[in-house]
Amino acid sequence: MLIQSFFVPGLAIASYLIGDEKSGTAAVVDPTRDVDKFIDFASAHGLHIRHILETHVHADFVCGSRELKSRLKDKPVIHCSGCNGDEWTQPFADDHVREGDSIDLGDLRLEFLHVPGHTPEHIAIQVFDRTRSDQLPWLMFTGDFLFVGDVGRPDLLGEEAQQELAHELYQSLFEKTAALPDFTEIFPAHGAGSLCGKAIGSRQSSTLGFERRFNKSLQQQNESTWVRSLLDQMPLAPAYFKRLKRINRNGADLIGPQLPGQRRWSAKQIRDRICEECLVVDVRPKEAFAAAHIPDSINIPLGENLPTWAGWVLPYDRPTLLVVDDPDDAAKVTTHLLRVGFDDVRGYLDGGIESWETSGYELASLNTVSVHQLDQLMRNRSNLTILDVRTEKEWDGGHIDGAIHIHGGILQDHLDDVPKDRPVSVICGSGYRASIAASFLKRSGFDDVTNVVGGMTAWQAAKLPTV
Repeated sequence: MLIQSFFVPGLAIASYLIGDEKSGTAAVVDPTRDVDKFIDFASAHGLHIRHILETHVHADFVCGSRELKSRLKDKPVIHCSGCNGDEWTQPFADDHVREGDSIDLGDLRLEFLHVPGHTPEHIAIQVFDRTRSDQLPWLMFTGDFLFVGDVGRPDLLGEEAQQELAHELYQSLFEKTAALPDFTEIFPAHGAGSLCGKAIGSRQSSTLGFERRFNKSLQQQNESTWVRSLLDQMPLAPAYFKRLKRINRNGADLIGPQLPGQRRWSAKQIRDRICEECLVVDVRPKEAFAAAHIPDSINIPLGENLPTWAGWVLPYDRPTLLVVDDPDDAAKVTTHLLRVGFDDVRGYLDGGIESWETSGYELASLNTVSVHQLDQLMRNRSNLTILDVRTEKEWDGGHIDGAIHIHGGILQDHLDDVPKDRPVSVICGSGYRASIAASFLKRSGFDDVTNVVGGMTAWQAAKLPTV
């Protein structure tokens, strides 16, 4: 048996390839849209991908099953859940599986188990190695049902569904899988950083026995008490999750072997395209963006968290043009955006921001202040608004007295809560999210906006007061 994990930092997605070397057959579990890595790995190890498996309808990334099948000349069979009705039955699947169904990969048997709770149709995939035991599963791909140190959140389908799903999750965890042996290894679809759980651990695999002993959500207690505890302080779910649910329910559009978004645009073409309602996304570091940028562009610095924040703040109905430091970054950014469903990336500014500058077009800048400067401003200006765009948990852990709190991901829905006739200083943990929020405020007509560099990390390090 050969198992390979493919982990995407930031979104914290874990896809898997499992293969039987003797027969040369393999299956891919929960693939992302950037499918070359699966194809290349299989080819390098003499394996042929014959099956593609989806544990559930994903909410946080666009699934790559159709893309992978297309790139392999439609040879693999796509298996998706056929449990719990038609609403979440994915029509693009070749095989809609139910509990007890199985597929063979040489000496391996992959058997499906219905484990509702995170979603109604969710399945887990038990793996039996017949050379070792045909009766007991060696490992299980758990999708978003069970994580290392956590369990899947049941609230993504809305308030009406979350109570029923939470109780179903309890039954799945404590009754449906009760007979599985402690030594069964678990391989979940996410690691630390994913918003599909409350407190997912940093390790990417574990065993059922270890989780039963040390995972707080697997400690047996009264079902009603367990449900209340699970739903307490659930992190805010991005609005784009609902969109990706619909895309994955019906099947995403195919990308093809050529990555989009690699066309170079001159400064003049970019300027003209802005008039045609294209959105300019500047992925340079926050310091470079602050110094000079195209007016009305949105700053999401390139890094692991770019796709998450793109999903939070960018509109899906606008073509996108990129400003990058290095032309090679355009491919990285496009791949990030495709993972969360931004398919209309048109290209990038040829020559970078320097070409815009030398073309004589208007430039904008973003004010920045240190935490010590902010402290002084607070003493001298009574009309200063401090906008904290961190999470609820971060805010509760300590914030600047008098600040207003709006999670950066939902700022666009709460612009009326930010005074427009006052200077606004935006603060987050380090300045990354504040730069995103500040760029969005400037685009929305706020004139006097400042990013607090170093954020609350620097504020607390300087031993400035918090409440």
